[in-house]
Amino acid sequence: MFLNDYIDIDSEDGRRISKAFREETTFSKFYEYWRDNLFERVMRLFVWENTFTIENNKIKGVKPKEIEQRLILQGHCGITKLPREKDLTAMFGHFFGIGKYLDEKPQYMVRCPIYSGERTVGKDIVVINNNSLRNPTYELVHHYSMLLAHAEVTFVDTLVNARDSGGIPVASTEKQKQSIMEYQGKIFNGQYGVVTDIGNLGLQYLGTDRKTAQGLMDIVSTREKLLKSFYSDIGVRSAFEKRSNSVEAEVEADTSLLLLNLSDMIEERKKGAEAVNNMFGTNWSVHIAEEIDYGTENERIQFDTATEIHLEESDENEKNS
Repeated sequence: MFLNDYIDIDSEDGRRISKAFREETTFSKFYEYWRDNLFERVMRLFVWENTFTIENNKIKGVKPKEIEQRLILQGHCGITKLPREKDLTAMFGHFFGIGKYLDEKPQYMVRCPIYSGERTVGKDIVVINNNSLRNPTYELVHHYSMLLAHAEVTFVDTLVNARDSGGIPVASTEKQKQSIMEYQGKIFNGQYGVVTDIGNLGLQYLGTDRKTAQGLMDIVSTREKLLKSFYSDIGVRSAFEKRSNSVEAEVEADTSLLLLNLSDMIEERKKGAEAVNNMFGTNWSVHIAEEIDYGTENERIQFDTATEIHLEESDENEKNS
């Protein structure tokens, strides 16, 4: 098989995949999986256009992922030019100086792998905000990655412990310990195993039932609800939701909360794109990804400038009818 041949190759990638395979059922591995997975999903929420071109196999301008990475990780992104360069660059940075308000400071210290320096907000740099409070989304990604990792570990433990619900073995010697570990490894891999009581010292089993009180489907449901909750906190309706299970008032209230979250993020991005265009003469634009569904029932509404037209047309149609 292709993947077996690939993993068996004596290469860095092969060794990395083999190591991941051995550790894949640990909490830390599940956390890394969901952290990267949720981060990527958030990265695809917004679509930036006209931010870069490719000339002679070289990128001119700023790729959208550079903007979104900085917005998600630190809550704001600086757009400026490096000295003696014509192209714009997306920068990590922080505000400094004294302003009228605590969170509004006039200066911005930019940094990237090849440069760091000071800029004046509104003069030689535009700072795009992730939301009106400049809060990063990464804390949300971290929070749900941790919860989902716990759910995954619980699911695996439930499957494995169901094969042997005999209590917790207590070893009296190092050899007994090795025998128990070998036995538990066989149980994990779905094999028969025997615990050897070397020295006839008598193995003890604490009378604890290692099976979780939750059923397998309850754990699966918990995982799905955590994903739904993650999307709701961002402002996206997930595919797990069943509109028919909610009364219309609940659907309308939930949709309003979703709009409240996502509209703040897209509004700040649009303001930032407009400010970049005004300062640097570009033609940047940004909108919510078309794959995201909103509205009641199965209706798709794209929440951009077309939303107002949609609403106006609906009102006019009602008047004519």
